[in-house]
Amino acid sequence: MDTLSSKRVLFPSVPDLTSVRAQFPALQRTDSRGRPYVFFDGPGGTQVPQSVIDAVSDYLKRSNANTHGLYETSRRTDHIIEEARQAMADFLNAPSADEIVFGPNMTTLTFTISRAIGRMLRPGDEIIVTRLDHDANIAPWAALQELGVVVRYVDFNPEDCTLDMMGFQRLIGKRTRLIAVGYASNAVGTINDVRTIAEWARAAGAWLYVDAVHYAPHGPIDVQAIGCDFLVCSVYKFFGPHVGVLWGRYEVLERLQAYKVRPVEDRPPDKFETGTKNHEGIAGAMAAVDYLAEIGSRYGTGFASQYSQLEGRRRNLKAAL
Repeated sequence: MDTLSSKRVLFPSVPDLTSVRAQFPALQRTDSRGRPYVFFDGPGGTQVPQSVIDAVSDYLKRSNANTHGLYETSRRTDHIIEEARQAMADFLNAPSADEIVFGPNMTTLTFTISRAIGRMLRPGDEIIVTRLDHDANIAPWAALQELGVVVRYVDFNPEDCTLDMMGFQRLIGKRTRLIAVGYASNAVGTINDVRTIAEWARAAGAWLYVDAVHYAPHGPIDVQAIGCDFLVCSVYKFFGPHVGVLWGRYEVLERLQAYKVRPVEDRPPDKFETGTKNHEGIAGAMAAVDYLAEIGSRYGTGFASQYSQLEGRRRNLKAAL
């Protein structure tokens, strides 16, 4: 019995994914001996479907311009960015597209936000990070030690690679201003209880910053249900181009003083996107979200009932993941 047939015996609901694989040009490639490539680089990124490639190419062919100009290609660029913000808001179930910030990657976005938050901190204020996190969610916060900020580390249990939650809670105190934690570990895949950590952060009057880069391709994300204040992910982890995305609670983003050039408007999300954005990457990001929504529409009907409170693309995205 072949592998796919075996899976159908064990899991009758497993669909035939031939048509899905056919959408990925990378999966059609072979080496010099005609053998197909096999990709094991999931923790580092994903291949992309043809629809994402087409979106990037189409932008460069038909809309290549800078923003806010009084001519067709610039207007089209503005529209694509606006639509992409809404697509990512749907992906994360964010209340508003104005809470979506685009950047080169999660690491750069985190340094951007950490510097802005650093302007509000005082010597002796505390930030909590975990030893289970990628350094991209540690180094930007540890850099604030030069301002006199105290960084405290949560350890993990080596036996099962889970966070020491009792020790975690004990570290939270009256000087805690921010907690940075990963949704899932890049190294070992541990999924952390971010909702509970969000409750602890709220009780302490601290902000919660969630690195969802490794979780985003594997499970549905709902920033409202989590109760966090920031969540960051990377589109190249879920079938898109190399673009980073940050969601922040609007009232929090509004309070932060961003490092920016003077022509950029002093409001979210613009003030965190100083300089020219990766417009073609943002077009591809929207296509990646639409690809996942299509997967949810075609294959996720059995899961859609779990998200009856959502409609349209938001519901399809949750069903897909």
